[in-house]
Amino acid sequence: MIHVTALLFGATLGIAVGPIALLIANTGLRHGAWAGIRAGLGAATADFLYALVAFSAGTALAPLLAANRSAIEAGAALLLVVFGLWMLYGALTAPAPRVDGARPPPGRPYLTTLSLTIVNPLTVLLFMGFTAHLPADPATPTIILAAACLFLGSLAVQMLFALGGAGLAKVLKDAAWIRRLNIVSAFGIVAFGVAGLL
Repeated sequence: MIHVTALLFGATLGIAVGPIALLIANTGLRHGAWAGIRAGLGAATADFLYALVAFSAGTALAPLLAANRSAIEAGAALLLVVFGLWMLYGALTAPAPRVDGARPPPGRPYLTTLSLTIVNPLTVLLFMGFTAHLPADPATPTIILAAACLFLGSLAVQMLFALGGAGLAKVLKDAAWIRRLNIVSAFGIVAFGVAGLL
């Protein structure tokens, strides 16, 4: 039962249209499907790592996370604001964007999304809440299988965002529209960060 719950929780994590979803879609839009897929894989990997920790030590870590919740939320929200402003600066100052599948460095979409998902306050809070649904002392194979199920649920949704962004790039050929979408995406990420600071 924990495996089905983990799979559904992973999909639910991915479905939430937050800063990470915007980042994945934007990566697919700007750099093509493969870069978007790598970004989505980064988010799903972060969810997998959280799952391993939550499923193995969640009940022990919950009080520690709860005690430091304000600091975790503030730091993560500030990071989202800084990253969103960096994206906004790039969207406003870069030459007119082209949707030509220009590739970022190979590991960049994966590592950027992995890092931001790990510090995303929404992810931290959701996993804190999810630990209450876990069995008291699950066996190691159960933990790994449940974390893998959560990863697959998350990955399925992240791929939809990545491919959706890449599909949008095929429709929007006008550089002005691409720039506007990059600006909207950056503002969205900043807004999620500001909301976390309030």
